[in-house]
Amino acid sequence: MAEGVPLSALLPGRLDSMAERVKSRLSEDQQVGGLKLAWGFIGKEIEAALKSVLDCDLFEILAKGWAQAAPLADFADPSKHPPGERSVVELGKHALSRELHPVIAITIGSCPCVELKFTLAVTANVSGVRLAILDRHIVTADPGETWASVQLSYEGTPLHKAQESRKLAIPGEIRFASPGIEIPRIDLAA
Repeated sequence: MAEGVPLSALLPGRLDSMAERVKSRLSEDQQVGGLKLAWGFIGKEIEAALKSVLDCDLFEILAKGWAQAAPLADFADPSKHPPGERSVVELGKHALSRELHPVIAITIGSCPCVELKFTLAVTANVSGVRLAILDRHIVTADPGETWASVQLSYEGTPLHKAQESRKLAIPGEIRFASPGIEIPRIDLAA
């Protein structure tokens, strides 16, 4: 079984503009703007919190995208694929993009809490993947060569140069926590 790849590992070691962006946003509150704060330290703490929030598995994020792929739609219908049936589906070479929106809540002294909403754009390129499906869930994935790029931004402004991972040859299969990644039912009547 292969180990996952945390999204946080795809970010650069330092997000140099984080402290300036945070200072600018938080200083909009006059109470905070008038304080003499260690903005570099605050920026590092927010960066650490953000990386902690993004300590989720790249392949789990990808599997949620695969679950929405048209070739998997029938697997959500128990009349076509009864309970207990195990199937394998292959998806060829493809790119998959997702946006995540982590939010970090900050409170400084007695000032009201401020929520900072970030955008993490993830694009993964996959040479192909075999998915094992059981009871409307993707239970394992056996991806070929994979690489991803990430871009973290705040209020539309990138916080680093776009990062692209090296190509990863994943040895073995990736097993998702039980019951797996759900394949959503599509309501055609809606």
